[in-house]
Amino acid sequence: GPQKLGTLRLLIATNVVPKTANNFLTLLQRSGGSSSSGDGDNGYLNSTFHRIIRGFMAQGGDFDRGDGTGGRSIYGESFADENFILGHDDRGVLAMANSGPDTNGSQFYITFRPTPHLDGRHVVFGRVDLADAESAAVLDALEKVSTGRDDRPKMVVKIIDCGVEGSSKDDAASAKKSAAVANDDDEIDLDDDDDDDDDDD
Repeated sequence: GPQKLGTLRLLIATNVVPKTANNFLTLLQRSGGSSSSGDGDNGYLNSTFHRIIRGFMAQGGDFDRGDGTGGRSIYGESFADENFILGHDDRGVLAMANSGPDTNGSQFYITFRPTPHLDGRHVVFGRVDLADAESAAVLDALEKVSTGRDDRPKMVVKIIDCGVEGSSKDDAASAKKSAAVANDDDEIDLDDDDDDDDDDD
């Protein structure tokens, strides 16, 4: 049956890459699922991590097809690379997956080690809060997920809950907000479900 991996807290660099951050934060707050109209409530809720490579990264964010060929940004099909100020300098770096220059949609990845060869090719917009013990443990668990053909997880790794902390427009939240000007705090709850598809080996 389903096994909850826990909550992965992400620190988002809203001050460095505001457009990229806004795309991610908006998709985190939508109710999820795909819609035939091409807009609606497409978002990360109930989407999966479709590719996990131990010692490298986990990739998700394809809420359309769940196989790395779908997804789209809040600005249209895709949007340009905002900047490459932040680097892939640590475990837990959060960056946009793409299919070449200026093709950012909704897919993202989280690194399991520094990957400087990706600097200048993928926009980094945040990181896992590794100071948070639960988040560090979830990242470890994500890396250990068994995979088959094409680095696809043998079980479904699904985002069962997600949202943004400290994003209230209310004045009462201003102290919390001002303390988090550099980093919006996001949460993704991950669930790990046995996959019926045992063809992968």
